[in-house]
Amino acid sequence: MGAGGEMHSERPDIDLNLALGDKLTMVNRGFVQSLCLRFGGERTAAELAYADNLAETRRLMQLIRAMQRQGVPLDPDGAAGSPDRGEPDFQVREKEVWLSDLDLMTRNLSSLRRARSTLGTSPALDGLIEEGAAFAAELQQRAEAAGNLAPSESGEPASDAEGRSLEDFLEYLDDTDERFLAGETAKARPVDEVLIAVLNTVLCNHFLAIEQFFLQGFLLEQCGEKALGEVRIGHSVDEMTCAFRVAQRIILLGAEPQPVFSSDIRLAHRVKVGSGPLAAVGRDLELTEALIATLEDARALAQAASEPGTVDILSRSLETERNQQRWLSGQRERLSKGEAAPEASGRFDTMLQRWAVA
Repeated sequence: MGAGGEMHSERPDIDLNLALGDKLTMVNRGFVQSLCLRFGGERTAAELAYADNLAETRRLMQLIRAMQRQGVPLDPDGAAGSPDRGEPDFQVREKEVWLSDLDLMTRNLSSLRRARSTLGTSPALDGLIEEGAAFAAELQQRAEAAGNLAPSESGEPASDAEGRSLEDFLEYLDDTDERFLAGETAKARPVDEVLIAVLNTVLCNHFLAIEQFFLQGFLLEQCGEKALGEVRIGHSVDEMTCAFRVAQRIILLGAEPQPVFSSDIRLAHRVKVGSGPLAAVGRDLELTEALIATLEDARALAQAASEPGTVDILSRSLETERNQQRWLSGQRERLSKGEAAPEASGRFDTMLQRWAVA
């Protein structure tokens, strides 16, 4: 059975990929929810949600490494008939955020526990299960105390990368709009539902790219193409920046990120990790070309709606994708010719160290 479904057979590969899919969803959804909470003035809850996002990012990488050690292919979405993860249950109110995250974490824990019981000894999974159980208990407590939460007084972060706050991130990012920080919508006229559907579609398409490029980075590193893996991780971060711009724009237009889509530009949410370097680059190139086509259509719709701010955001996303397209095309040619791999910069190892991933 595919991602998101119940699994009762002793198939740790399927259970681990179910857990992987849930963690990918938790990371992307948590990031957007932290922005919604911040815009709504719930700063304590926003900081907690952002800290959750960072902690889940670390646990995601730890799970990927555990799966690679077990020889399990990274396939979070399974066969074409599996449920679509591209409709994340975004929440924008504090209690609903915690309860929705609790549901997802509970399901994630079930998958991890099934895999652990089948595999036997697995210190990595033991650690993930222990942390996940503690997180689930904390989410339950937050839901019960919603509206009266005190700022977090947690101890030392589990990794160097988890020491930043949401405010640090927003100050660091050049794309943060002052109106977002002030909690002000960009206009008072009625929300253009068609435009918002277009932006929600673009946002979830970016989520797909974030996930696929990130997983390809780990695959390429494992296959001895560490330099390519470093660039794919970097491209995943570029996609996250694009997603931030789109989510911020949706909020500033007086709407909320939600899975209400424009079907003409929506990409099926199916992460496709390659079986080797050439296949990985080919699949990423295919996805990038699809992103370009959908962004061009989305920009045309934004132009028709007389939304220059939205047009600018989509144009910047298009520039990002076209740059990636050129790079991927060059790497596909190199790999096709059997040329030697370029030398890695060390960024991949530095990333793992910062996130305390063995």
